[in-house]
Amino acid sequence: MIVVDVKDVALLHVAAVLDPEVDGERIQAWGQSCTWNDALAVLRKLFPNRKFIDDIPDAKRLDLTTDHARPLALLKKWGGGQDGWRTLEQTFLDNLDLERED
Repeated sequence: MIVVDVKDVALLHVAAVLDPEVDGERIQAWGQSCTWNDALAVLRKLFPNRKFIDDIPDAKRLDLTTDHARPLALLKKWGGGQDGWRTLEQTFLDNLDLERED
């Protein structure tokens, strides 16, 4: 699966509307490729006192390549210097609206 944080998508929409250098171009938001096991690893890290299902055997990661330069430059320009896509961990924390259990 490809994971893109909604905040990154929103920033790219803002850039597409407001940035004079974006002239009708299609901006791809690819984020990061991950598996359900990556999601489970983040959940185990955030909530070490909870039990989660075992990893899924032979989970396959999508093998896609694309040029991320343009969307990442726009994220940096319009996101206050944001350097790269928001991580899966950041996305989980924002969406769960919880603090980490350390």
